[in-house]
Parts: sequence; structure tokens; C-alpha cells
Amino acid sequence: MAWLHDVVEDCPEFAAEVSTFPAHIRTAVACLTRRAEVAPAAYYAAIRANPLALKVKLADIADNSDPARLQYLPADQAQRLADKYAHALQALGVVPA
Repeated sequence: MAWLHDVVEDCPEFAAEVSTFPAHIRTAVACLTRRAEVAPAAYYAAIRANPLALKVKLADIADNSDPARLQYLPADQAQRLADKYAHALQALGVVPA
């Protein structure tokens, strides 16, 4: 499941392949796929409501916000990403507002 979380966004040519997976996987992938017509609050609410999607999103944020990874980026970019992931965790209800 974790490998599929960005397929629809990053590899649209393989998006149809997701339909071959079980329903609970398809549903989680749908929750994790950002769409222009879905407001950020609704995006995060859908992830919060789906335990599998939430587990994958939290693992993705942990990986993407790892200081060992961010240290290789320019300071302004690292800070922008750190702020982005902090906001995401807050939106997911993982850290208090």
C-alpha cells in the first residue's frame, strides 16, 4: 500500500493499475491522492477517517520530514517543508492546534 500512495499523482500512466487492488487499498489510495477539487481540510479529514490511509500518510510525513534527509536541502527549503509537514500533522489531528 505504501508504494501506491503517490501513484495517481506522480505516475498517472499507471493510475488504472490501482483498480486491480482490493477495495480497501483503492479507497486508501483515493484518500491519499490530492485533487484540485478537494479542499485541504476535506483531504485531511478523509485520511483521518481511513486507518490505512492515515498510517501511510504518517509514515510518508515521517520519512519526508526526517532531519537526516532535510539537512541536505537549502535551509529555506528545509524550513518550508518542515512547516508543511507540521501543518499536515496538525490537520491530521496528530499534534494539538
